[in-house]
Amino acid sequence: MEIKNGHLTDLHVHSSFSYDCEEATENYIRKAIERGDERIGFVQHYDYDCFLAGDKTPLCELDAYKSEIDRLKNVYGEKIKIFFGIEFGFDERAESRYDELADKYKFDYVINSVHLVGGKDCYLKECWKNRPTDDIYKEYLEKVYKSVNANYPWQIVGHLGYPARYAPKNERDFSFEKYSCELTDILKEIIANGKFLEINFSTKSEKPFMPSEDILKKYANIGGKFVTFGSDAHSVARYCENVSEVEKIIKKYGLIFVG
Repeated sequence: MEIKNGHLTDLHVHSSFSYDCEEATENYIRKAIERGDERIGFVQHYDYDCFLAGDKTPLCELDAYKSEIDRLKNVYGEKIKIFFGIEFGFDERAESRYDELADKYKFDYVINSVHLVGGKDCYLKECWKNRPTDDIYKEYLEKVYKSVNANYPWQIVGHLGYPARYAPKNERDFSFEKYSCELTDILKEIIANGKFLEINFSTKSEKPFMPSEDILKKYANIGGKFVTFGSDAHSVARYCENVSEVEKIIKKYGLIFVG
């Protein structure tokens, strides 16, 4: 990846190699070429954290995924640059596994994401049963802090604020004001470790992107520069969704796009 100002690249695109997506990888590439995009970045879920927690969620078939990306590069490589990425679900117990996979497959980039709180993915209703929302947010932030110091190759902090997607509608206040100490520590570690903060547009809430603007503002104010864009698309209809809004926020806070 390159540090660049200009045409944004969607680096968080899922296809049928992710358990929760049915869209063919090639469909996105055709759409990207139609839009005039120079690059597109695919990631698939590899949630070894869920496996360790006893979840039956299928893991991405990495050999098949890589073979398809290589095929598509041969077909479309003169028209568009295709990135071969992955999204790892952080868990301290999975670090050695992720390190092995990163070494074997040589991903173009890795998105490091936290999905599980209390051993449950936040999209599951069971995660929220008999537990205050504030407790879930705080445990999530503790895991994110650990994740930004993970001992395997990775580049991008994925969808900071993920639990707010699925929290009860009147309890989605995942703001800098409410969690200023925890978020400041995380943002400082991202900067110190030379990682990139993703602006993710799959929020399912009144806030259009994650992290929210107040968190991005703090990131910029303490010296954060580098961000990536991710629609988190699971269908072609969502690919590059709201890219114009990302361009506005990057310009507003003097941030630099990586992709």
